[in-house]
Amino acid sequence: MRIAGCMSIALSLLSCSSDPAPRDQEAGAVTKTIGPQGGSIVVGGATVTFPPGALAADKEITIAATDREAPQGFIKLSRVFECKPSGTSFAQKVTMKMPFVDDGKGASVFWSTAESPEFKDVGGRIEGGFISAEVEHFSDGFAGRPSTPQ
Repeated sequence: MRIAGCMSIALSLLSCSSDPAPRDQEAGAVTKTIGPQGGSIVVGGATVTFPPGALAADKEITIAATDREAPQGFIKLSRVFECKPSGTSFAQKVTMKMPFVDDGKGASVFWSTAESPEFKDVGGRIEGGFISAEVEHFSDGFAGRPSTPQ
């Protein structure tokens, strides 16, 4: 009986955490208002950082970590991140930092263009299981490489 009571109290304490970060990191999508002061959004282990001045006014931003397949012609090494509203342009580049599987064969961040659903190589800096790249607009992106060498 005592063990059951202790277990119940321990589980109650664990479920009362006031730190929202772990839930945000695992969430499928996070929506947050970002303004001229900048800010960040954490979702699916990724962090999107908006420097001061990237947006001229407050804007509701949604970042979703999806399990979509890689676009045809690519090997996907991370989740595909959907950033909305799609087509939103920034006065200062926004940094997308995402976890990825580094298989030692090279990786870049691929970002869809504002004009079409094609994905372009926007480069990337690899640091300890993460890859970071700066983007000028919102659309979809992922870490990977072309499935055939170019």
